[in-house]
Amino acid sequence: MKTYFHEGLRLYLGEGVDWNSYFTLRKGTAADVPGERAALVEILETAAQICEGLEPELRGGWSESARLENGEVVYPGHIEKAYRTLAEAGLVSFGVEEKYGGFGLPTVVTNMVLQMIARADAGLMTVIGLQAGVADDLQLYASEELKDRYLPRFASGELMGAMDLTEPAAGSDLGGITTRATEVDGRIRLDGSKIFITNGGAEIHLVLARDAEHFDASKGTTRGLSLFLCPRTLPDGRRNGVRVVRLEDKLGIHGSPTAAIEFEDAEAYLVGVKGEGFKAMLTLMNNARLGVAAQGIGISEAAVHAAVGYARERKQFGAPILEQPLMKNILARMVLALEGSRALLYRTCVLVDRNRSIRAYLEGEAVSADERERYEAIHERNEVRIRLLTPLAKYLATESCDEITRHAIQVHGGLGYMAESEVGKLHNDAIITTIYEGTSEIQVSFALREIGKGALSIVFDEVRRELETMKDEPLASYAERVRDGIERVLEASPALMSDARYALLSAQSLAEVVISVIVAAELLKQAQLDPSRLDHAASWIERRMVDLDARTKRIRAGTVDLLDRCERMIALTGA
Repeated sequence: MKTYFHEGLRLYLGEGVDWNSYFTLRKGTAADVPGERAALVEILETAAQICEGLEPELRGGWSESARLENGEVVYPGHIEKAYRTLAEAGLVSFGVEEKYGGFGLPTVVTNMVLQMIARADAGLMTVIGLQAGVADDLQLYASEELKDRYLPRFASGELMGAMDLTEPAAGSDLGGITTRATEVDGRIRLDGSKIFITNGGAEIHLVLARDAEHFDASKGTTRGLSLFLCPRTLPDGRRNGVRVVRLEDKLGIHGSPTAAIEFEDAEAYLVGVKGEGFKAMLTLMNNARLGVAAQGIGISEAAVHAAVGYARERKQFGAPILEQPLMKNILARMVLALEGSRALLYRTCVLVDRNRSIRAYLEGEAVSADERERYEAIHERNEVRIRLLTPLAKYLATESCDEITRHAIQVHGGLGYMAESEVGKLHNDAIITTIYEGTSEIQVSFALREIGKGALSIVFDEVRRELETMKDEPLASYAERVRDGIERVLEASPALMSDARYALLSAQSLAEVVISVIVAAELLKQAQLDPSRLDHAASWIERRMVDLDARTKRIRAGTVDLLDRCERMIALTGA
């Protein structure tokens, strides 16, 4: 439990979040803030104890995959057992409110739990993370009848969920969706097929489908898409027209079944507003992106601990390899990438929680007109920040995870390349995190779009205010370097706005420099709270500000002509 619920997490449970504001806005001035916070600590301690206990069996069953028997998905025994253990502790569908039998956990705590589960087994985390995401979307958009029917069963762990978007001709481009929703005599029927559906054997499917009455007119766009709850078993006990066609054979996350699904005259129920399914699904996808970031952090933690442990024990030339300067540097870079990813994810989650508490307050009855106007303005500015930080958090955590697990293999040398290698398995799990819920390339493109709408100035305004509080050395000097970095990013960004193709070409570099600044500020805030964490902030700033300087110079100096060079180089391959 000491390693799973460590000081990096406890820092946020202590002073890293304004819990007084969060609980007061959600529950009123009579809220028992110390008691509420103590309950969150207890939940995390329980999750840590369970996950640490489950880890050996889960790691031992890593190669066992789910299988399809008579149309039913059968989970590996160790996954089924671990799921039941977590469900009995209430550690599934974390966001389901108390009135439906859940804990209604804050986003930051939810993602801490997901991180712990992913550290034990990434496949198990995929199952539970998706279940929690589906339940959250139902809680936000479904009718009261559907909420009452399904949410208590999600909270108890009786039901699992799947999110059905991807089709053979519609991957990231959801405008290509052709699954059809037809309404006849007040009942909705789905027909079509979906592929690469994570946890596809689940009982409840949230399906994005195209409304039949506008099918041809809306094809190729996200207009005319609605979101539907499609159960495999109907309320009267009859089997619905939902069929698992096959399960995919994957490089990693074997415990989580990835399925091809067919819908044939399948009865379904509208979730949210007809024709606005893309908006509702986007909420689930954005939450899922934070969940995948947590998954990446959990896998990274496992890899860091495995690598450091091995480097301490493995001796070469009469000393542990940890004592070799190059090895020490590799391990420190792994730690830094992990802590930077964690800082950006938690910062984003705290903003999400802040806005949820504001929304809960505004939905109350005793809100004056002046208060409503003030909190609505705060909510909107936070939303701008969240829309930018969410793709950046997913991008950083998953790319870092891929890099960290690869370095962990290197630390282990030839042993790391063996089929039974733990770090090799972690790397195979890590690869998918940069792909699903939107590839890294899509994440930086989303971030670019938000920057084009003016999000950068709003995000940087908050960062500047935080840096201004750092008056004492050595924090003040580091804060000054970050402020200089902000100005260099702002000077470079206009170079991207004159040509859309050049902007997309440079989107990754722009994302990297924005991340450099935001994470630097977050790590400095941590050092304010806990001086022992200054080395993280100092190392991040010393490494990343040099990189920021080089990237911003390239952004300013580059042109779209580079695309022509890329095309010529590709052509020379003869492929």
